[in-house]
Amino acid sequence: AAGTGANNGEDDDEAVRNVVGRVELPDGSEYIVFAAPSRGAGPQRPAPWSPWLLVGAGLAASLAFAAGLAWYMARPIRLMRAAVRRVAGGDLETRIGARLGARRDELTDLGRDFDAMTTQLQTLIGAQQRLLHDVSHELRSPLARLQAAVGLAQQDPERAGAMLERIERETRRLDELVGEVLALARAEAGPDSGTRTEVDVVELLADVADDASFEAQTLGRSVTFTSTASAARLPGHPELLHRAFDNVVRNALRHTARGTAVEIVAGVSGGAVGIRIEDRGPGLPAAERDRIFEAFARVPGSDGDGFGLGLAIAKRAIEAHGGRIEAHEREGGGLSMRIELPLAPGGGVDGRDGG
Repeated sequence: AAGTGANNGEDDDEAVRNVVGRVELPDGSEYIVFAAPSRGAGPQRPAPWSPWLLVGAGLAASLAFAAGLAWYMARPIRLMRAAVRRVAGGDLETRIGARLGARRDELTDLGRDFDAMTTQLQTLIGAQQRLLHDVSHELRSPLARLQAAVGLAQQDPERAGAMLERIERETRRLDELVGEVLALARAEAGPDSGTRTEVDVVELLADVADDASFEAQTLGRSVTFTSTASAARLPGHPELLHRAFDNVVRNALRHTARGTAVEIVAGVSGGAVGIRIEDRGPGLPAAERDRIFEAFARVPGSDGDGFGLGLAIAKRAIEAHGGRIEAHEREGGGLSMRIELPLAPGGGVDGRDGG
């Protein structure tokens, strides 16, 4: 813009500050050149936010965070509720651990415990169903023979005496089977903590070895027992442990070769009593050594005597006392049954040179 007009007040001061220079034209006229600042150009300070707007934004952010946290924390609970309903409906294969991802909190631990519980339930119910099936199968044969004997006795009265002997034999077999099944159920339930007494394992093994030795004489075999402790006491159920040891020893006596001995060795180490019951029989393949502890198990080389419940009862009884039993190959041939039972607090051990 050109001109020399004067301005008053602040306009004059602003014009002076913005003067760029003076220009003189050929015709003698002069112009003052100045630059005016562009309106709206340059940094401008934003208008301050309303306090209510800030409060509203904070509340919205807090609600969103709380909702996300609640969903994250409640997800395992929702999964568990759905899983519990499926288990209650009979679906024992339900598992939720894999669906919880890589979380590390108490709810995830609870989910893993739930999976462990359903796995145990599935195992127990499956075992009960197999046991019921096996018991039904074992009962069917003697019952069929009883019916046949009764029918023959009715058709031919002259053979009634022989059929009565057969009926008595089958009845005795049924009674033994029922007794074994009841013993297995009792062993699986475990001894009631209120009926536990102090049991001397060494004395119990000595009694079992003495009884088995008397029986072994008629079979051309023998039983030996040695112990590095004169006593090894633990809280338990004497009758249940006696039956467990007796079943293992009798099983070894049945399979050991004629003219050989079943060796029973007991010792104490690390707060537990260790027992080895070894025979000189044909042994077992590695794949069959765990299966012999299953109810009604039939393994290669079995002579067919009994119901296959003896070792199953022994395993349940020993586990009910906090111990374990395993089958191993014996060096030189045969089978070595190894049992370990925890001793009573304080040891409960008396030492001796051997026996």
